Amino acid sequence: MKRLLLLCAFSTPLQAAPLTNFQIIDGDTVHGYIGSEYTEIRLQCIDAPETYPSTQSHGPESTQTLIDLLSYGPVDFQSTGKDQYGRETGYLFVNGYNINQEMVARGAAWNYAYYCGNKFELEQDIAYYSNLGLWEDSDAKDPYCFRKNLDRDFCYYNPENNFILDD
Repeated sequence: MKRLLLLCAFSTPLQAAPLTNFQIIDGDTVHGYIGSEYTEIRLQCIDAPETYPSTQSHGPESTQTLIDLLSYGPVDFQSTGKDQYGRETGYLFVNGYNINQEMVARGAAWNYAYYCGNKFELEQDIAYYSNLGLWEDSDAKDPYCFRKNLDRDFCYYNPENNFILDD
């Protein structure tokens, strides 16, 4: 049997609400219903490779990883607020497991240091040194840099010299 979930056994959602009839947009964006309200959700503290309008290396794989993870059972959403685009931000949980954290642990997303510091840095480092997912590519480019069409040293992860992007 496939490894169900790597980490997160102790990350139980507090005040989470069921998310139903959802559609996965990409590796860090989901749209669905909380109760009867349609909600656009941006997963907190992660940044996944892009799938549109331009496709980044490992973008489709990241999206597929999120699809796979959300197929293991009912999905709960814990809101942390709204982003600058009016989307809900927060964490997804399946059977008590933090899906945001698991995306980073599987190498399907970056720890979004700009917004969350080192929240999932340990998971990212383990995935990096294990060459999981996007870390199979030695030139994996930060999705922020991909969106901004940047090519600078800080665009490529180095656990020995990790720092928060200053936009």
